Parts: sequence; structure tokens; C-alpha cells
Amino acid sequence: MLIISFYAEAQENRTQTQGTNRPVIQAKLSTSDPVVDGKIIGDSFWESIEPIGDLTQIKPNVGAPASEKTVIRIAYTDKMFYISAICYHTDPKAIVVSDSRRDADLTDDDSFLFILDTYNDTQNGFLFGTNANGMEYDAQIDNEGKGSNNTNRQQGGVIGGINLNWDADWDVKTEIGDYGWSAEFAIPLRSLRFTSGENLVWGINFERNISKTTETAYWAAIPIGFDLKRLSMAGKLNGLNLKNPGNFKIFPYVLTQAVNNKAIVPDKTDTNFEAGMDLKYSLTPSLTLDLTYNTDFAQV
Repeated sequence: MLIISFYAEAQENRTQTQGTNRPVIQAKLSTSDPVVDGKIIGDSFWESIEPIGDLTQIKPNVGAPASEKTVIRIAYTDKMFYISAICYHTDPKAIVVSDSRRDADLTDDDSFLFILDTYNDTQNGFLFGTNANGMEYDAQIDNEGKGSNNTNRQQGGVIGGINLNWDADWDVKTEIGDYGWSAEFAIPLRSLRFTSGENLVWGINFERNISKTTETAYWAAIPIGFDLKRLSMAGKLNGLNLKNPGNFKIFPYVLTQAVNNKAIVPDKTDTNFEAGMDLKYSLTPSLTLDLTYNTDFAQV
């Protein structure tokens, strides 16, 4: 059985935000890569990069500065996209980690998340996050999390416009210390979809959750009732010079099953084999080929 499907997106990269007063950060192209180990403080790679501005609460005190300091930095190379976050905490023993399963809800944990609008269309993006234990959280966001035509579909890890089944190839490392905790993200550019070009603009926003105070704070302020998926309210990452490296993934598999029904044929065992593969290839930044090949055969 051979299944081929195409997924196309009509996107454009606009260099001007529709709103005003959105925070802006300049991208820094690096010729070297950091050691991704979660140890940010004292790392010369990160200390050479200007940190991003402070976060603002949406709860419990709307519009107030975040109660704890967060130092965020961004860097990228021709193959990788990096983000580091130092999450200072006045009482490190109060740091909460409730779940370490991939894509588990981070709302009640001490956690850090960010979203990338790689086409700067203010609607669609890629969401990444972690807690102090280094759990991996990632999702594709469609129509600011509402999905197509504002539908509320819930099926197989897809809720509305949030696709948690999208488990990209990336890495995060964390550290807990007497200062609080820190996280270091390394995302291969081939795991993302974006347009090639110079001086590109991506939408971007950051979120920190502080369990001790049931606090949520953002870099680009978001109105009450919305969250990080509100890409139309995101800030901007300017000055990206990128060449899309393409994306090719193949997932082979083999399954076997042995059945011995002694009540019917005592000395006979049926063995069923199933082999196949899933292939995903980005033909262009906005056109993806999905191919599934499956072969079933039985051996007596």
C-alpha cells in the first residue's frame, strides 16, 4: 500500500507588523555553536549576546513587571537556532516540576516557553517549551490555535489548531542551581519551515510560568483571555539571513506477531509480519510531501 499526500501553505514574509508598540529584538548570526548543557551563567558564548528585555505579568497582576528576573538571549547559525533562558528564583526549593512526559501541560510547572512565527503571517507558528527538569514540549500552531475556520476539532493529539503530534528534532538542556534554573534550546533549522532570504523578520514571544506565585508573564504583552498562541500580538525578531536547508525524514518499522491456537492445530504457529515506512520531505518551504509505504505478508 502506497499513500502520497501533499501539504501546502500559502504564506508570505512581511517585514512590517500590523500592530504598534510590539517589542523588537535583533538576530545575531554566530560563526560558532554553544555547548548545549543548560549551564548559561558564565558561558562566554551567551554573555557576548545582548539579553532581551523584561517580561510583563498577565496574572496575577496584569501589567506589572514579572516578580522574578528572566534573562533571555537568541543566537543562530546557518544550521541551528538557539535560545537560552536564565530563570532567576528567590526560593529555588520552591521550584515545581509535576510532569516530565513529552508534551505534558506546563501551566502549573515552573516553565519557560517561546513561539516562532517563521513566516511572519501573525497566524501560524511553532511552539517550544520546557520545565526545570528539561522536559520537551513542542507543537505546531494553526490560526493562533483556533484551527481552520475556527473549528474546535479534537482528535489524536490535535486540539483546535494545536498539533501536539508534531514532535520535531531538537534538544533542550536545563540546570537547577542556587540562582533558580536555566534552559538552553538547540533547534535545527531543518526542523522548521521558513522562507530563504536576507533581513527576514520572524514573529516571536516568550512565556514564563512561576508556580510559587501562580504567575504567568510574557515578553510581548498579551490581553487577558489570550495566551502565547496569540501571534498577532507577538514581538519581532529582525535581521535574519537564512537559507532553508530542506527537511527529509524517514521512519522505517517492522512488526511481528506469532499466533499458536492449540485448540485448532496444536503444532502450527502462524507468524505475521508487517513492514513499512513513513517519509516526510519538504519540497519547498511551503509544500511538504508525506509518503507512507506498508507491506503485509504472512509466513507459516
